[in-house]
Amino acid sequence: MYVAANQHVTRPTRYPYHKPAQGRFGDTAFQGSIDNVSTSGAAVSLGDTDINVDNGTFVDMHVEGLGHVQGSVARSYEGGFAIEFDEGGTDMDAIAEKLRHLDYKV
Repeated sequence: MYVAANQHVTRPTRYPYHKPAQGRFGDTAFQGSIDNVSTSGAAVSLGDTDINVDNGTFVDMHVEGLGHVQGSVARSYEGGFAIEFDEGGTDMDAIAEKLRHLDYKV
């Protein structure tokens, strides 16, 4: 089996985005803030709560400045989780447009 020497995976640029987020997964409601966002997902900080969420869990939330987004938990960590946006429940073009404006502020 041949493996190329350069198998670099390009990931979308992450932007710091410290805005409030509120939503739910299953029967659990949460309020938190976004740590960073990209065209593919966002990291959500829940602060000092005892809320735990499993990988793969569906999340429905509203993020200030981005609007309604949906996705699945890509990874969970102490104090928060990261979601991968669901293209069926999130206006990906609107997210990309808002992130283009962040490019000018960085």
